[in-house]
Amino acid sequence: MAWPTLAQLVSNFAPMLHLDKDEVNLPSSTDWYINQVGYQAAGGIYSGPGQWNWGTVEQSSPDDYLVAPQVIWASLMKGYLPSATSYVHVLPVDDRTDMVDLQYWLFYPYNGQETCEVTGWTGSTGQALMPLSIHWGDWECVIVRVNVAQQVVGVFFSQHSGGQWCSPNDGFLTFSSGTHPNVYVASGSHANYPASSNDTYEIDGVDIWDVRFAVADYARGGGPNVNLATPNPPVVIQNDAQAILPTPVTPPPWLAFKGRWGQPLEPTLTDAQIGSLVAAAANGMNLNSLVEDAVQSIASSTTLQAWLSEVILPIVKGDLTGPTTPSQKGSWAVTPTFLAFGTDQSIPSSASLIPVALATMPGSEIICIGMGLPLPPMMGAWSFNQGQWSKAPSPTMNQLAGLAACATPSGGLALLGLLNNKSLVAYTSSSGSGGPWSVPGLWPAPTAATGASIGQYNGAWYIAWGGSDGTIQYLSTTDWVHFGSPQRVMLPGDNGPVAATIAGGALVAPAVECCGGSLVIVAPVAGLEKGMPTVLGAYVSPDGSNWTGPNLLPSMSLYSDSSGSLAGGPNGTLYCFYADSNKKVRYAATSDGADWSDSGTIAGAFSTRTPSVIPWQGGFLVVHPGKGSPTLYWNSATFE
Repeated sequence: MAWPTLAQLVSNFAPMLHLDKDEVNLPSSTDWYINQVGYQAAGGIYSGPGQWNWGTVEQSSPDDYLVAPQVIWASLMKGYLPSATSYVHVLPVDDRTDMVDLQYWLFYPYNGQETCEVTGWTGSTGQALMPLSIHWGDWECVIVRVNVAQQVVGVFFSQHSGGQWCSPNDGFLTFSSGTHPNVYVASGSHANYPASSNDTYEIDGVDIWDVRFAVADYARGGGPNVNLATPNPPVVIQNDAQAILPTPVTPPPWLAFKGRWGQPLEPTLTDAQIGSLVAAAANGMNLNSLVEDAVQSIASSTTLQAWLSEVILPIVKGDLTGPTTPSQKGSWAVTPTFLAFGTDQSIPSSASLIPVALATMPGSEIICIGMGLPLPPMMGAWSFNQGQWSKAPSPTMNQLAGLAACATPSGGLALLGLLNNKSLVAYTSSSGSGGPWSVPGLWPAPTAATGASIGQYNGAWYIAWGGSDGTIQYLSTTDWVHFGSPQRVMLPGDNGPVAATIAGGALVAPAVECCGGSLVIVAPVAGLEKGMPTVLGAYVSPDGSNWTGPNLLPSMSLYSDSSGSLAGGPNGTLYCFYADSNKKVRYAATSDGADWSDSGTIAGAFSTRTPSVIPWQGGFLVVHPGKGSPTLYWNSATFE
């Protein structure tokens, strides 16, 4: 099958934008904006509107910026919908000739306000607009991956500093007229989402005294629809896939602009004004006076003020600057990692269990061991072979929580868990999940406050857990008989080494695996500053002893019972799978443990609990709780 022309291709798959019903900052073309703004060079030379063009200004510094004249702010902020179009960068997917990525870059003259939500213990929610991330000029991106058969393989939606991939099978992605992905644009922030929602997409949040304070996106549709195929067809600004689409393209002159698309703005909110806006949101909850007084007290707390001023978009206290040109962004040259997961499928007879442990046994059989609800648990096991799940003999020991499992050198099964006294123990079985099981290893058993995980590094198995003192601890074994002494993840500090800590309870476990010749441990990280939400952080050690980190993953905020699961991919990459605050199971990839890609989404995985993952058939097998139920589901993806 042959490729169509470049113009046909980018038109056939141009997204359909659905703006939110409250959106007031509409998109425009770059020309409409550029023709009305000035140019400020870093050296001090200013050229007003109409007094400059890309051929006359000396673009010598990334500190240059465009200037919106104050006299036209009101009209410029609104954008100009009749001129709105998309600017397309075409690039190959690795060295393949049967697939390309179409990056549709979208321009908005102004980025508007976020919404602050306050949700009380009664479930009632109030909202207030907050000018937290306002700035001139706003570049967003939707990437459509298509194959030579004219099929959509996946779509990436930019969201704030990251984004998410979706595939046609995941239950989130929908199309207009067959091939045009529907994109629901959040009011104010212009973050892109795959589906409309009457609920909120939480960006960040914090719980204080059972009251949830969050900044959220609303992407409900109901506003103008923008067809990016017509009447203003996509403009191809660069073609890096000429080996398969041999159409030369002349980039627009602004693509080489290294500066900012808007002037810096002064911070618009004081701490007192921030508190007033939160109080206004709390007032919208319509609670009785006693409860409302309690919420107002929380709204004025120093913890909340720290969260608002230092966490929820730190630019509240700094310069509010416009974005850089698309070609200056990291995702321009390297498309975020994408795995095309299939449709979720349930695991039979698993309605009362949570997945916590997967192990690949000899013959490619996969064992899944789960623990029941409510705790203390009963355990059950399933065997996965040739794409089918069946009931397996359950482990005979009881009162064991926080499980992790792996195959032993002799082909048996090792099982880690927490005893009632919070001791971390290891059992081994030579004949799979049914036992008989050895007496507990790891003796004397270390005390633990969380579950454990298992990964391999330099020919040994490493076990990681959260200690009773809240620190991240680990040890190693080469035979599951002899175990090294527990160590703590220690980080360099101003006054000597500092122990890394883990957030969350017994169902949380730090994930451990190797990547790029280093040992990597990923764990929930409590706020790095007072009031910050819990996120995932990666700690890296090149020798199994000296550590750096935490390197934050694009995980947004996490629930207290969430962590991550690690599994190795091709070419030394490492993948982390986790559940975010919007109850979606996502993944991110790294080649060194320090820099993590934007995330993808796994089918209809609505869950707040950590998924389980294992390499399988050139890809991954993921097991996770289902939507609104502890029923187990599984999904898989292979590398392209």
